[in-house]
Amino acid sequence: MPVKALMEEPRVDEVFVPTVEEEGGNIIGLGVFSSEKIATNVLKDYFRHSWKGSIISANLARWEVDIIGHDGLTLLAKWSCQICPMCDRPTFWIDLDSFSALCYGTACGAWMEDNIHDSEVIDIGVPTIRWLHQSRSIKQAMIEFRKKKAEMKAAAGDYDDDMVNASMEDAKTRMERLMRKEGLSSLGDALGTYVDEEE
Repeated sequence: MPVKALMEEPRVDEVFVPTVEEEGGNIIGLGVFSSEKIATNVLKDYFRHSWKGSIISANLARWEVDIIGHDGLTLLAKWSCQICPMCDRPTFWIDLDSFSALCYGTACGAWMEDNIHDSEVIDIGVPTIRWLHQSRSIKQAMIEFRKKKAEMKAAAGDYDDDMVNASMEDAKTRMERLMRKEGLSSLGDALGTYVDEEE
């Protein structure tokens, strides 16, 4: 390659590194990226699968290139993984810097964030059932989530709830995909193999 071509290559001055932490303290790096947007998307895609493991937190860091030690490190965002108050999966990720939370579980999407007009109000909702509510504290918000979940469970015998239907469809689709991958022709063949795969 000509020297001129080498000199014209764009210089990378900083990289973005998303990581997640397991319960035992093990840190898992998800890659090194030249774009904060790509790094964030990779991390949030990982959030959707956090129910499969024992992930408790996540970070997004920016590293300046060619700087020795931790002086080149800037922590851009921190998240904590909690049990979702609606679907009971460990997919409820709380942004610890700009208070907000979102369940990345399929067919749930419960969310919580500060109200943009009133700092004393916390907005919460569940898009799959078109439910919105406002609370005055995080504790009250979590109570309202659980109350709504209890109402849904109580009513499940009377009508087909949107969230339940979506969850069942997701499980069915995933099972069919696994069966095709393994060349299985019936659900009975698959149950023995994948009894631990679906929760």
